[in-house]
Amino acid sequence: MSINGSFPEKLPLSVLLFHAAMSREQSISDFAEELGVGPISLRQFILGKTQRPRQKTIDMIGEVLHMSPDEVRRRMDLLPEAMPKFSDWLESQIEGRFSRAKLTRETKISDGALRNYLSGRTLPDSDQAQSLVQALSGDSLQVASMIVSNQVEENGGSIAEPEALLDLAISPVDAEASGSASVAPVRAEALTAPVAALAAPMPSSSDEEHVLALWRRLHPQGRRATVQYIATLLAEG
Repeated sequence: MSINGSFPEKLPLSVLLFHAAMSREQSISDFAEELGVGPISLRQFILGKTQRPRQKTIDMIGEVLHMSPDEVRRRMDLLPEAMPKFSDWLESQIEGRFSRAKLTRETKISDGALRNYLSGRTLPDSDQAQSLVQALSGDSLQVASMIVSNQVEENGGSIAEPEALLDLAISPVDAEASGSASVAPVRAEALTAPVAALAAPMPSSSDEEHVLALWRRLHPQGRRATVQYIATLLAEG
C-alpha cells in the first residue's frame, strides 16, 4: 500500500502499521511475519514502546509501507490522537442496524468476542477490525486510529490532543466588536455526544453540502464537537 499523498502528514507509524494489517485482512501476528519481525516487536511499535529499533527493521517497515527509512523514523515520533472508546463506537454503529447474532454471522467473529468488544473488555485484532469495518461500512483509517489510541491509552502510553477539537475550541468573542453574543468554548462533553445525532438528514443547498463535505473529513471527535458547537449556537438563539 502506498502512503504517498494518501494519509495525513501527522498520522503516526503505529496507526499506519495497524491500518496496513487491516487492509491485508491479517492479524498483527501474520502481518509481523510478512514484515519479517517478531509479533511482540510489532506490537511494541504499535504501542509506541520501541526505543532503538534496528535499521533492518526500519528498512523492512519502510519497504512494506512504501516510505523512506527517514519517514518511518519521523512517524515513529508522532503520537496517536485521543479518540472515543471503540466500545462506544461499536455500540453506536450496530444500534438499530444489527443484532449481535447477525453481526456474528456477517463478520465470523464469535459472540463472546463481540461481547468483550462492546463491554470494552478487549479490543479487536487488525483482521477482526477489518471484518467489522466491512460489515458496518465504516472508515478503516478512523477505526485503526481509534483502536491504536485505545490500546496506547490502556497501556499507559502518551496520547496527543486531537487537532480537530483544538481548532473547534473557539474562545469567547467580544460582543461589542462582533455585534453578536459570546460563543462559549466547545465543552469536553462534545466527545461523547450520541453518534445517532450525526445521522439527522441534511438540507441539499450547495452551501450546506459544502459544509457537510468538510464535516466528513473530520475525525469522529471533531464531528461530535461540531455538533455540540452548533447546538450551543441554536440554544443562544
